Amino acid sequence: MYKEIFTLTKGDAVVIWVGLNDVHKNETSTGRKHLKDFINHRSNTNIIALAAPEKHDLQETLSINNEVQVYNRKLHKIFKAMDNVKIIDINLNRNNFTQHGLHLNTAGKGRVAEIIVKNIKQLMDKTKNIPIIRD
Repeated sequence: MYKEIFTLTKGDAVVIWVGLNDVHKNETSTGRKHLKDFINHRSNTNIIALAAPEKHDLQETLSINNEVQVYNRKLHKIFKAMDNVKIIDINLNRNNFTQHGLHLNTAGKGRVAEIIVKNIKQLMDKTKNIPIIRD
């Protein structure tokens, strides 16, 4: 799979869901660095990165969701200038998670899939509408 990514073009897209494990382990700078390295070496294709979701399995008094928000803001700031990267915030509510609150339930997975499909369609429509300039 690793070699296949280098053969992708602007007509393709790689979808990455980033960050929650990094945020949970207080390794956000490491996670951003790895993502940035990955993206910097893949300018040949489009990258859709899903921002880290809020956690619903911990007490609301814990600061993990504040860390998630900070992490996601930094992702947007870092990749704002890159035309082949789109960071998508996944705003899910508690009903999209299993009873224990950590993993997505079927409805949550469906919602994430819808968001991904919508963004890929927008990306492909944008790619089709790029004018060809001839000398």
